[in-house]
Amino acid sequence: MLEHIEFMLFKIAILTGSALYSFTDTWGWLLSFIAGVGLPTLYFDKPKTDKDESIFRRAIIATSVLFFIFGTISNITIPTLLVWIQRSQLTQIVSVEYSWQAYLLWPSLFLGLFLHVFVRRQLSPLKNKLKTDFTKKSSLVREERTDVRNIRQFLPDTVEYDPLDFIDINKGMFVGLDRHQQPQYIPMGDWQKQHADILGTTGAGKGVASGMLLYQSIMADEGVFVLDPKNDEWAPHLFKYACEQAGKPFYLIDLNLKEYQLDLFAGINKDQIEELLVAGLSLAEKGDIADFYRIDDRKAAREAPFLASDDEIRSIEALFNSEHVQSLAEKVKAFYGKMEELALIKSINAIGGLNLKDIFDNGGCCYIIGSLRNSKIIIAQRMILIRLFQLAEERDRVKTKPRPIAIFLDELKYHLSKAALEGLGAARDKGVHIIMAHQSVADLKDCPADLNGEAVVGAVVENTKFKLVYKLQDPETAEWVSKMSGTILVDDETKQIENSRVLTENITNERSVRLAERALVDTNMLQSLPPFVSYIFTPNEPPRPSLISPIKVKKETLVFHNMNSEEVPSLTPLDDLNDDNFDISTTEEASQHDFDTEPSEEDTSLAPSDPFASEEDDDESNYDFGVSDSEEQEEPEESEETPTIEECEKTVDDLFNQLTQKEKQE
Repeated sequence: MLEHIEFMLFKIAILTGSALYSFTDTWGWLLSFIAGVGLPTLYFDKPKTDKDESIFRRAIIATSVLFFIFGTISNITIPTLLVWIQRSQLTQIVSVEYSWQAYLLWPSLFLGLFLHVFVRRQLSPLKNKLKTDFTKKSSLVREERTDVRNIRQFLPDTVEYDPLDFIDINKGMFVGLDRHQQPQYIPMGDWQKQHADILGTTGAGKGVASGMLLYQSIMADEGVFVLDPKNDEWAPHLFKYACEQAGKPFYLIDLNLKEYQLDLFAGINKDQIEELLVAGLSLAEKGDIADFYRIDDRKAAREAPFLASDDEIRSIEALFNSEHVQSLAEKVKAFYGKMEELALIKSINAIGGLNLKDIFDNGGCCYIIGSLRNSKIIIAQRMILIRLFQLAEERDRVKTKPRPIAIFLDELKYHLSKAALEGLGAARDKGVHIIMAHQSVADLKDCPADLNGEAVVGAVVENTKFKLVYKLQDPETAEWVSKMSGTILVDDETKQIENSRVLTENITNERSVRLAERALVDTNMLQSLPPFVSYIFTPNEPPRPSLISPIKVKKETLVFHNMNSEEVPSLTPLDDLNDDNFDISTTEEASQHDFDTEPSEEDTSLAPSDPFASEEDDDESNYDFGVSDSEEQEEPEESEETPTIEECEKTVDDLFNQLTQKEKQE
């Protein structure tokens, strides 16, 4: 019985050994490969303590060792096992040999080892990423610092809508939608009592924002002045449409046109003329050696209006042609040359033309197109701004409430002057609020020589409580704006990283945070803003996003405000007239006397040789610059056709100019 059992066990052992031999001879390379994949676990995942040991790791190690024995070294273990079994019952031993596949056992092992190390190195970063992504962070952790690579996902996207659906003057000044696409308003009283600054790179949305804000100012019965040196494509059409909707006048002035349009000196006094000339011509001290010569220029600017007649201070052109200014041609060449340039600008020398005070009194909009390159036009732009400040200061603030006035200065650096900068701080008290637009802080530093760039920047920052900031490209400007936004507390995260035995870095499960701070609106946000998305800076709330969209209007033919040259009285033309052949007769009051170049000493009844010497003794209306009564009686029918009024006015102007030139020659 025992022998039978022993034989059966021997038989089972022989059959098992034979099966192992057959299997390992065919698939031993696979077992060896699996052993190579699993055995590195014994080294790489060694726990720091016995408590960290896992059953799964032990199972992998045990399986790998088993496959190593019956796979990698199967050509040794299996034949030895079979020989040992046979010796227990048989005297004749049958040996077994493996086929050529036995040569693949060890290469398969090393291939598995290499694959284990390679996969471990490749999957380690993925493991860290998955661990980070799927870890739910504590809600007590504050915001973190921004990353420019993914900051766009935290910023609002551009939204197209019709601002007219949200504009309601009763609710306040509409300044755009928030990130939840809900309308945002600021009190209209606050808007009318504070200056505004709009920053952003070209095409970011400054023009759209200014158009939307000034549209509402027109609808709120403000007087709006737009000084546009770059001639915007859509703005004039929008403001014209706004004036039509509000029932207010719209005036379009182009300083580059050779037409009489604007009466810059309307209602001005001599002290104000001096201020205009000194500020517009940049005659103030600049702290350089040339200040010595500017003393004469300022003296000329001071004396010019006071030594001119009332008619000669009605325009810059007339003032330039006055006897005193003409006498400065060789004495004060700088002042004379600049005055000559301004006299050539017909658009601001229209006597009886558009009076800027009309907008102060009646509201509406005056859109003035200037220039970015023409130096004399840039001077005229600065003088217009100063003239607006003068008109604001003249208004009665005791008995009446002045109408709010909005002045938009596009491309701010072309309007800067010392007087304008000083007016920026005082204009708000006069019922004037200024909206400025520029691209960077460098534009503020690019100012005339009599201004300090840092002082200009400080004045703009302190006097503009309302700011709209669009996408910025200049890092200095972005840093400048981010500092104005204030700082917030954030948590800086600290993680521990350790090197693994396959020379990869793994993030540990430990994480620590420490308190830090950053700008509420940092440079990454400002340099990544989408088009038409801005941050609003107000004195009462922290900066917040704002989404705007243009008010769509149709382009129409624009008509510039102008007046015919015949309507503009001219005292003396700029060009000299050499024609001395003229005949002038007096009216009935002095019908027997002619204005000869050398009057008789006995004739005491003649009028003064200079008809403009005294307005009390002689009035221009007492002279008839035409044909005398006697000549009319002798030649009642001089021509078959009756001359038109325009021809008569032209004839009178020609004779008047000849008379004036003759008197100047005397």
